[in-house]
Amino acid sequence: MPIIASRNFATGTQQYLSLSSSDYLRTLTIGQSWLRLRIGILYALGTVAENAWSIRSPSLCLGVSSGPSSSPSVQSPSHCAGFSVPTAPVNAAPTTVLTYNAGSAGNSYFSTAGYAFFKYTAGSLATGAVGSFTTVAPTTTTLGGALARRGMLIVDINKSAALIGNLTFGAYSTAAGHMGLDITSSDLYWALDWASATPTIQGVAMNGLALGNTLAFNETVNGLLDTIFLFWGSYVSPLQLYEIAVYKVG
Repeated sequence: MPIIASRNFATGTQQYLSLSSSDYLRTLTIGQSWLRLRIGILYALGTVAENAWSIRSPSLCLGVSSGPSSSPSVQSPSHCAGFSVPTAPVNAAPTTVLTYNAGSAGNSYFSTAGYAFFKYTAGSLATGAVGSFTTVAPTTTTLGGALARRGMLIVDINKSAALIGNLTFGAYSTAAGHMGLDITSSDLYWALDWASATPTIQGVAMNGLALGNTLAFNETVNGLLDTIFLFWGSYVSPLQLYEIAVYKVG
């Protein structure tokens, strides 16, 4: 069950929603009236009992769905699409991990080069994973005198037409070079509004993957993509969600 808590940062105290094998969904006020959306989160990932262990069998998904009941958290989603790490969301637990990195000066983080863009239609999964991409997220640990840090993850979703056509996807993540920096809400908004393929935040380029990986969609038959979702599939290592924002590009 998600809970609300708070954490102190160099820029002040910020509340967060703690997700453990749960999701956050919100129906857009614009409904399905979009051709391109960027969805971004400001977040950190918990460690297992303050140990320097990797997170086994995680699933982090960010995207759009046909209503709140069609998130990747359900067994057979009727219609949803988005980005996931380290693999596409499936009923079986992923066998890959988010790898723990000690970092420098106590600024530890998790990372993975595994990802997938995906679409569920009536419980049937289609995926694409062309191109290299690394997701990097700060830990919440206090090991080694670690400082409180937040990271960013953004998915870029483009529709070729309003209701029937092709979806193309892009993704952006904070890099290892951001782990010693205090990433804020202003940085998230800046990254969402960035016009180029690779946003630069506080002088450090984000990891980026430009629009590609085409998957067909049909909102007329399968339901309108009018809801955003964030799903985190690990129970023992909670995700701290500090902010989620949506930018309508077109």
